[in-house]
Amino acid sequence: MANELGSRERVLSILALLVLGFSVLLFRSGYLQVVKHGHYARLSQQNRLRRLMIPAPRGLVFDCNGVLIAQSRPGFDLVLVTVNDWQASVSKAAVLLGLDSLLLRSSVISQRRIFPKDPVVLVKDLSPEQVARIEENILNLPALRLEVESLRKVEYGSLASHLVGYTSSLGQSEYAKYRDQGYNYGDYIGKGGLELKYENYLKGVNGWDFIEVDARGRDLGTVSEAQRIEPDPGSNISLTIDWRLQSLAESLFTGEMIGAAVAIEPRTGRVLALVSRPNFDPNLFAAGIRADDWNRLVNDSSYPLWDRAIRSAYPPGSTFKVVTAAAALEESLITPEQRMKTSCHGSLVIGNRSFKCWKKGGHGSLDLRGAIVNSCNVYFYQLGMLLKINGMAKWSEKLGLNQATGIDLPQENSGLIPDDLYYQKRLGRNAKTAGHSANMSIGQGEVMATPLQMASLYAALANGGVWCQPHLLLRAEDHAGKVLMGEVISKKRLPLSDGTISVIKQALYGAVNEPGHTGGAARIYGVKVCGKTGTAQTPHGNDHSWFVGFAPQDEPVIAVAVLVENAGHGSEVAAPIAGKIMRKCLEIRGLLPQPDQAKAVMQ
Repeated sequence: MANELGSRERVLSILALLVLGFSVLLFRSGYLQVVKHGHYARLSQQNRLRRLMIPAPRGLVFDCNGVLIAQSRPGFDLVLVTVNDWQASVSKAAVLLGLDSLLLRSSVISQRRIFPKDPVVLVKDLSPEQVARIEENILNLPALRLEVESLRKVEYGSLASHLVGYTSSLGQSEYAKYRDQGYNYGDYIGKGGLELKYENYLKGVNGWDFIEVDARGRDLGTVSEAQRIEPDPGSNISLTIDWRLQSLAESLFTGEMIGAAVAIEPRTGRVLALVSRPNFDPNLFAAGIRADDWNRLVNDSSYPLWDRAIRSAYPPGSTFKVVTAAAALEESLITPEQRMKTSCHGSLVIGNRSFKCWKKGGHGSLDLRGAIVNSCNVYFYQLGMLLKINGMAKWSEKLGLNQATGIDLPQENSGLIPDDLYYQKRLGRNAKTAGHSANMSIGQGEVMATPLQMASLYAALANGGVWCQPHLLLRAEDHAGKVLMGEVISKKRLPLSDGTISVIKQALYGAVNEPGHTGGAARIYGVKVCGKTGTAQTPHGNDHSWFVGFAPQDEPVIAVAVLVENAGHGSEVAAPIAGKIMRKCLEIRGLLPQPDQAKAVMQ
């Protein structure tokens, strides 16, 4: 009897446990199917659908006349889209494309360590032949698909490359910096020039598409267009650059010339042309630069990636004499008619050193205008010693040197204007600096300025002492034509009297137009061209060749600075280039006089 009761109790206990277990399962099933239905339905949908990014094309870049400089083009990429069972597809693709299978698989493993579920771009910017090969065999490559991306295309190759800049994809370290700004790994971003400066305008907003996949992640086709999110293209920018002038200026740097040219409209500060040579092709970076191309660029001793127009500072040589002259006049140390105590006989002894003039026989006794026209070093040595180092440093800064102009390009160099403190740190507190004052007065020694700074200074002199900030942006507008940012013209008055400006402009006119003087190669018949040559000594080879000037004298439309490294006299190399740039600008604007008018102007 006891055994029967015990058996019955065990049966009842087992039945109770079964009922309890079944109840728990029933409750859990109901919970999952009713309460958590929405959650698991979403997970199922996410497993069934794969989101694909549709890259937004970058905005277009135009010159001031609507000439297209940069746009976007389609590029075809081979992309691994599945997480599992991908090795066979990758190996077959490597054979089809003639690539190293081991390297392709290594790149997959490397990226999957960081982004385990993201698609992997195996090969970027396939050629038409490669695309055709993949398309013909796509059924045998279930883990792969072809995707289209938007790549940058610069229309004129290396022309204006430093100005335009380039784009490249975000690497792993850069992605960590930019992901909070809405960028995705592999997105393209401006990394130089205007592409970098105006990235916020040029970049667009990516769109998204959705495809249905099977349990293995294979593409089953695109889902309805209703779920597609179209990309929003980037905004377009129009520049102050005149491509006709830019193209000519580029062509004037022939052979292996190294240097820069900057042309500015004095009354607005618009940059009309900006050249740095040698240059590079931004299109090399569009889909990721090849190792051999990169090594060639970075190992080139002429540094083609370096923007010499705004980032290289050079001794300005005699083009700096306008600063020394203006400072002496404003400090009332001389009058325009005053002559120095020591006439020029080809050199001047300062301390135990003889400082030479470029003319061995000397220029004799000169007033200020004659000293600028003849570029007499001995006159300016004495002027520099009157001003002293701090006097020249003070006026250099007042005239815009030793500071960035603020042009809308990245990494502008501010140049260098030394003062007493600079020399005390280098030479000691009791060092004698008369020789340094003399050197500084003619733009030599430690004085350094960029071609942009010198063009900007002469543009202000041309403009009656009104300095306009150099700039490149005319406007930015979205793809619907709405203006998002217009041109900003920023002006300030230089602390120079009208009398000082008049004396300097007359002297600069004489330096170009009077017979036998150094700027004659920049002359334009019938146009009153003003300017100054410079031949700047450098410890690294032959002298640098400078010319800085403007035209016409009374109603200037262009100021230009030309610097050619290690090319010798400014009169022989830089001045002819500058003259052709100014002439082209006047021709474009219909300001070149007819022969009868030209004769009247020059009389």
